[in-house]
Parts: sequence; structure tokens; C-alpha cells
Amino acid sequence: MKKHFIFLSIAALALSACGIVEDSKPEPDPARVKVEPVITRALSLNFNEGNKIGLDIIKADGSKYATNACLTYAGSAFSGDLMWYADGGEACTLSAYYPYQEAGFPSVFSVAADQSNGTDSSDLMFATKSGVYPNSNPELMVFRHQLAQIVVALDNSAAAEVEGVTIKGLIPTASVSLEGGAVVDASASAQDIKAEEVVANQKFCAVVVPQKFTQLGVVLDVKDASAIITDVEGAELKPGYSYTINVKVSADKVTASIGGEIEEWADGGNLSGGDTPDEPSFEEFDGYFVYDGLRYNTVKLANGSTWMADPMAYVPASVTVSDNPLEGYVWYPYSSDGTNITVLKDAESIKANGYLYSAELALGVTLTEENFLDFEGVQGICPKGWHVPTRAEWFAICGVSNPLARLGESGTQTNEDALFYDATLGYAPIAAYNEAGFNFVLSGSITNDKYGANIIDSSVSDVEAYFGKNRMTYIWSSTANTYKTSSGSVSPTYMALMTTFTSANKKGKTSIAAAKTDQVGAQLRCTKDAE
Repeated sequence: MKKHFIFLSIAALALSACGIVEDSKPEPDPARVKVEPVITRALSLNFNEGNKIGLDIIKADGSKYATNACLTYAGSAFSGDLMWYADGGEACTLSAYYPYQEAGFPSVFSVAADQSNGTDSSDLMFATKSGVYPNSNPELMVFRHQLAQIVVALDNSAAAEVEGVTIKGLIPTASVSLEGGAVVDASASAQDIKAEEVVANQKFCAVVVPQKFTQLGVVLDVKDASAIITDVEGAELKPGYSYTINVKVSADKVTASIGGEIEEWADGGNLSGGDTPDEPSFEEFDGYFVYDGLRYNTVKLANGSTWMADPMAYVPASVTVSDNPLEGYVWYPYSSDGTNITVLKDAESIKANGYLYSAELALGVTLTEENFLDFEGVQGICPKGWHVPTRAEWFAICGVSNPLARLGESGTQTNEDALFYDATLGYAPIAAYNEAGFNFVLSGSITNDKYGANIIDSSVSDVEAYFGKNRMTYIWSSTANTYKTSSGSVSPTYMALMTTFTSANKKGKTSIAAAKTDQVGAQLRCTKDAE
């Protein structure tokens, strides 16, 4: 295993020794195609039951497997009659759009003139995802707004009863392509657009085509009074963004302006996402986040900390995943029969187990004797607002740790007030994590440059659900231990949460131990920054 982490591609090397067997892509029986959408609606929390999308599936050889297949939303995912192709080893690209049209992907799209009963039919969205293999689980896709949103916010000191808002002066039609998004049709005529009332007498919204305008009018329909008309000076409306028009209604005058910062459309974002290769896409929601196109559940524990409830499965674009523990910085998950190792490369196994990371890749740094103490609580490869947990954060959960001599500690450290600590057992058992929604995954580890072959059986555990799973799992912390290992070799060690199954620890003991950064591959769980 290389000692220093550098962001460059590393060719995967298959092992023919040590009983390691490369696992090929499974070829399951055809399953129904399902799409789970990320919540991206402007004015509601999700798609509504009965909403329809059109889906194209293009296989790796460029052939189209499906064109404009109609999938219907049924509460959590879109599905229909479309079945996956039988060759599960061939990847494909999914392209979806909303709202569905029988004629297929629209080359021209117009927003509704009357949106007072809702903006659904005007909310044009696209989603694409590549590298998808046939599977029985819903495929997570991020739908992004192609149009713009106008929010009319009323400061109504005159107490006028505004029953409706109409926006005048915008072209409602766009030319559309999957690559270029929605571009205003300059040959079309402007049209009045009646907005949806979101908050009575205070807030109205409309979906509009992205465009530049020199002036638009805002018409307020006031109960038992004449309509109030005010103008807004020119601006540019960009796709995927929301613009607020602040309208102040006082006894003697009405003023209107586009005020405040331009914001990404609520929950939707920009078409391009604004992402760079060094900054993968990230969207956070209640109970989960989507990072680089993958969904991870999250859990807020009783001590107020929030954690990933799934192992990390993100790999920087310049890094190659390896199946050889002697090479690379991130490795595929695996299973064992107690002697032989099976490397798991299928998407379902990777999603369930995550990858195994070197400390340097997890921390996103190259460790040296001069800097190895400098990365406590670093973001590493975690998404923005999250970080690689510290030893203190793990200790507050498990309550048992090997000492940090550099802090003057000696002997086993115990915190009986730790969240999952069981005084009767003398440690925090794995079941306590699962009961709290942490979803503890026994993904195993690489130790001493080898996949760990030992598995759990009745001699070391009395929990049948653990039988056959990997016996020793490490999960990284960002807390440095020492630079010299116990054997005297020059390399840093970092603290990590570790599982122990023995005849004395049959419930699965979790504790914190030191791990050699040049010989260990471990799971990664990020925790959220304190608010």
C-alpha cells in the first residue's frame, strides 16, 4: 500500500493470490424500471401521485433501449410497464423529463398563461444519470428546473385585499433541448401570466421562461377596488433560479423592484449545479442528502449530533478504485467465507457497504511527520457542512477508547455517559447503534495490506444476524495518534472506531483503537458540523 495520497488515476490490479476472486456484474432476471426522484419541486415538498415523466434509456453501445417510456409517480418512485434488459453487466444512461408528453421530449415548451391553480404543468425539469446497471431498486435521479421562478412578495401596509397577481411582458415559449435546456423563443409574443397564490394576500409565484426583459408589469387584483399596476425595470431571468419582486403597497403609492440576492430555485438548483471536479454536487434534505448523485440517509442522535446512516461510497474523479490491497487509496467492499475473499463490484454491494478508504484519501491530504496532527475535524471527502468525525465524537457515542499518549492518557479510557455505552456489558454494542437508526454496517476492513478474512460465527457471537459477516470493521476518525508505529516504522497512525467479536464480547463491542494509515482501509461515516 502506498504511503502518500495523491489525486491521480491508479490502475486496478486483480489479485490471483490470497484467495481473492473478482466478482463480476450480476445478471438478474429482468426487473421493473423504477426512478426515485430527489425532491426538487418549487412550491411543494414532492411530486404528486399521478405525475408522469418520460424516460429514455441509452445503452453503452449507443443503442436506445427505451424511448419516452411513461412512468407514473406512486408516492415514492416513478414506475410503469418498462422492464430492465436482461444483460445486467451492461451499463446505460437514463434521461428523464417532466411533465410527460405523448409526443415525446418537447422541442418547444410553453408555460401556462393561468397558473393560479398551480404551477405543475409549467415546471419543466430534466434529470440524467450515467453508469446505471439494471437492478431491482429505484434509481435515484436529481430533477433540475429548466425554467425560472418569480415570487411576488407583498408589503401590504395599506391592508389591500389582493385576490390575484398577473405578470405582464414576458414571453411564455422556449425552444428546448436536453443539452441546452430552455432558450426563449424571441419570435413569440409576450403574454400575461396569472400567478399562484402561495400565502394569502402575501406571496404569489409563477414559473416563467428564462429571458432578458426591459420592463415587466405586475398587476394586483384588489377586492372591491381597481387593479393596481406597477412596473419593474429590466433584468435577466436565468434557468434554475428564483427571483423575488418586492411590491410595497401603501396608502399613497405602489412601488416594485427585484430585490435581494438571486437564489437557486428552492430545492432545485441550477441546471449546471455550479459544480467543479473538485466540488461534487451536494443537496441536503430532511433525513438524507444526495452527494455526487448518490443518496445517503442521515440520523440525528439523542446527543444532538447528526451522522450519515450509510457508509460513504464517494470517490474523487481523479482516483481509481482498486481490488488489490497492496495498491491504491480506496478499495471495493468484499465478503468472506472465512478463508476466501470475494471482491464486490456491483452497485448494490457498493451502496450497502461503501468503499474502504485509506486515511489519506478520507482526509483528502498527504500525511507527513510535519502535518499529521493538523487535520482534526477536517472536511476531507465529506460534503460541505460535514466532516470526518473526531475521536471525541466517537468517544461520546461508544465510551471506550485506547489511550492517546500524546495527550497524557494511559490505560483504557471509559466514558460511562456515552450515548450507546452499556454498563452491564462494559461497552457499546452494535445493536444500540441500530436501535438509534445509525445502521451499523459490518463492512470489514483492510489490515496489514490484506482484506480481513475472519467472519462472525457462534463461537464469538450470540446474535445470529451477524453470522457470516466480517468480524473486524474499522471506521475512520480524523484524530491523529502518533507518527511512529509500534514496530518503529515511520508512518502516522490515526484513531478509528473498531468492532471486536470474542467469546467475551458476543454482542459486538465497539471501541476506539489506533490504525496504521499505510496498512489499513476503513469505512467512512461523516458527521455534520455543529450548528
